[in-house]
Amino acid sequence: MAELKQKLKNLLDTKTAVKVPLIGSQDFQDISSKKSDSLLLKAVNNEKFVEKRDAELISNIDQVYFNSSDFDFAKFELEKLPRVLDKKLIANDVKNLRAQHEIVEKQLLQLILENQAACDDELDKIGMLQNNLKSSLENCEYAKNCLKLAKRQITTAGLGLLGNCRKKSLILDLLNSLNSIKMLLQTEKKLEELVSQANYAKGIALLLECTQGASPFKQFTCIAALSVKLQDALIMTEEQLDIVLSNMCFNFDNEKYSAIQEAYRRLGKTRIAIDQLHMHYTSAVHSTSFDTINLFVNTDKVENNKNSFALLCQCVPDEQLIPCLIALSKIFWNILQSYKKAADWHREFKDISTDSEDDIEEYVNQEYISKKFEIGPTRLWGDIITKISNLVFNSNMTKFKFDDFLQVLSILNKHIKIGEEFCNSKSEQLQNDTKKSCISYFHTYHKNCLDELTIFFENESWTPCPVKREFNLFQLQEYRTIKNHIQKTDSSHLTHSRNSSMDSSSISTSEYLHFTSDKSPFDNDLNTTYCEDILDTEMDGNSVCSDDTNNSYEDTENDNITADNYERPPLLTNTTLTVMRHCGKYLKICNILKSISEDVVTCLCQLFEYYLYSVHLLFTSDILPQICSGVNSVKLQSVITRICNTLIQCNHENETNQDPFIREPVALHMLSLSDANNLYSISERIVAVESLVFLGEQYKLLHSYLNTLLTSDTSSYSLQQFFNQTVAVAVDLRKPVYGRVICKSIDYNQVLGMMTKVNWEVKDIMCEHSGYVDYFLQELRAFFKTLKTSTPNIYLNEQVLNSIWEAIAVLVSSVFIEGFSLAKKCSNAGRALMQLDFTQFMSQINSICPINPLPHKELVEVYIKAYYLPETSLETWTRDHQEYTHKQLLAVINCVCQNNKRSRQKLTNLLEESLQR
Repeated sequence: MAELKQKLKNLLDTKTAVKVPLIGSQDFQDISSKKSDSLLLKAVNNEKFVEKRDAELISNIDQVYFNSSDFDFAKFELEKLPRVLDKKLIANDVKNLRAQHEIVEKQLLQLILENQAACDDELDKIGMLQNNLKSSLENCEYAKNCLKLAKRQITTAGLGLLGNCRKKSLILDLLNSLNSIKMLLQTEKKLEELVSQANYAKGIALLLECTQGASPFKQFTCIAALSVKLQDALIMTEEQLDIVLSNMCFNFDNEKYSAIQEAYRRLGKTRIAIDQLHMHYTSAVHSTSFDTINLFVNTDKVENNKNSFALLCQCVPDEQLIPCLIALSKIFWNILQSYKKAADWHREFKDISTDSEDDIEEYVNQEYISKKFEIGPTRLWGDIITKISNLVFNSNMTKFKFDDFLQVLSILNKHIKIGEEFCNSKSEQLQNDTKKSCISYFHTYHKNCLDELTIFFENESWTPCPVKREFNLFQLQEYRTIKNHIQKTDSSHLTHSRNSSMDSSSISTSEYLHFTSDKSPFDNDLNTTYCEDILDTEMDGNSVCSDDTNNSYEDTENDNITADNYERPPLLTNTTLTVMRHCGKYLKICNILKSISEDVVTCLCQLFEYYLYSVHLLFTSDILPQICSGVNSVKLQSVITRICNTLIQCNHENETNQDPFIREPVALHMLSLSDANNLYSISERIVAVESLVFLGEQYKLLHSYLNTLLTSDTSSYSLQQFFNQTVAVAVDLRKPVYGRVICKSIDYNQVLGMMTKVNWEVKDIMCEHSGYVDYFLQELRAFFKTLKTSTPNIYLNEQVLNSIWEAIAVLVSSVFIEGFSLAKKCSNAGRALMQLDFTQFMSQINSICPINPLPHKELVEVYIKAYYLPETSLETWTRDHQEYTHKQLLAVINCVCQNNKRSRQKLTNLLEESLQR
């Protein structure tokens, strides 16, 4: 039995003995290749089945095989045999063991293959270690041989000398260390001196050097404490640098800033310094804006100190807005000046450092800084504009005086210019808010100006204002700031160019702000009143035409009335000056904010239109006799009708108060148009009309400049129509106003009555003219004498006298034609008498009339000649001369055809048909 067990054990030993080939040997490679081929073939044929079977076999292996490396597996298997041996059972167990052995062998080979590379690396390391050990052994042998040689050759004295040298070396090292420690301990004092001298770069360099030098001596307690102190000093120095950097936002110092940037460069924090700089500028805008606003706010309205900036702006009183805005603008200007200088410094530094392109870090830093200064100005300007807008547009500017509003508008205009130069920003939001606010304020102001003019017209005494002879609107203080622009435009006759007159910013750039100047553009934003010298103080109100030399006409024996050649001051009233001042104020707004120029120019034209309408209304309210209807101008009447329909409130009763319509002025008791004692207010009439004409001449001086303010063809055309129609028609108001006085002053009814008594059927040709001619001339001379006494303080210039004579000419022609038409019958001698009377009258009138020939003379002559026409030509003449009235044409027909009833009836019917058409 024992022998049988021994044989089984030997059999198991032989079967289970695993021959592990050496790694790297040929057998290992052959076996590996064979096994790998076999495994690959099996995996391809029946991969799933093999994996499942291998897993089952491995799971059946007893755990005891894996517990210990010295496990006797043969003894373990033999002990598992039963007492009665079964050959088949033993064969089955042997088969299972073999299968398990193959599987384990396969996985072992797979693991060996997977870890072959790591094994090769370990073998290389082992080889290197062997080489290092060999080298170390050689060094040890060399050192041992040297020691043996020294033992034989060096004496005791030599060894002592070497020992002393070693001690000396140690002592020198110790002395150097002590000196280094001493220098480290003195660093703090030297650092304070450098910082106080603003030499931050050397201070930082010293701190870094000391920190690096203290690292080898950290084992000493004092040096360890010093290292901590140096680190704290470095942090404090950085804080001091940051404080100085923040001060650069208000007062930029080129030397200090250079030192700060050098210090940050030594710290390696160039980018951080730029970020901190921009943060300080942003903080400076916010902090200074709050501090400035708090100086002007009404403390009663402020609930707490944590109010937002917009709420604080609402607490600023209206009377403090302009001082607050100027103070805030000056501070912002200083900040922008500083930022501009900082950007210029970095731009110059970048140009200098372009040679060091090999320094990649420096190049990257400069690119980072350039990008920061490309974005930074826009952001900084955005913060500033937000603060300005909150302050200005949170206030109620509709209650501002015009000069105050103009000052605010000027400041906003300068901010827009600054933004354009600082960062090429159009400040569109600010422009839009400014335009919206300006339009709202201006239309309210314009409505108030029209209301004010209504009061002026109702209370105007219509007396001349004593101004100097050379007076024009440019001498008023309202035109002082824009005088050069207007005169330059007018003198050069510039054509309107819409591309050059106005850009998208709608801002005038004739005066520009430059950052190169240290002077703030807001230093002069205070209300300044300029003295204007327009009144003629050398003559009083009674000396304008009081003596013979200054009189406007000469009193001769034949009552010759002519204008002298002396230069006289213009006739204008206080209302005229007020209108011109309003125009100057309007143009100031255009000069500052051109985007609303079209609205302003329209309102400026309305001032003249209302002046024209008011003078026409006040001085043509008395009824004009039908006989003098020829003095009316159709063009003038159409202009008055248009103004009434578009501007006067009586035609727009249902309109709101926001509309620009204005009520008509009402003539007060001081204006007596029916009083014959003062020649029906002839003096007031002349002053009113001539002041209007003078105002029209002043408007013409502005024509070229106004044209440059407009941007559209429609607006330019409307302006041209205004000058061609409204302004040009002002002179036409002379005849209807003066004609009313003439019709009331001259007793033309008496003349007509005398003409009806003349016998036009005389048989003999008369050698003397009729008596009504002398009476008519006497009335004219009497009128001019009364005119002279009624206008002692008024200079009647040539245009006034010509207008009076033109109105007289209308009356003369109408009276003669009307008187001749009253003749029911007329002989040939009577027709000659008509010709004689009119010729005699004209010969007398030409001696005193400055106009030769007298206007409308040919109208009377043609009418007289019609009495000589044959009946056959009378039809054509009647058809061609429709300027005469129906009554006057009928009188000619009756006189010419008095002996031919048939022709008379035919021509009368023809006249009736023409009248119906």
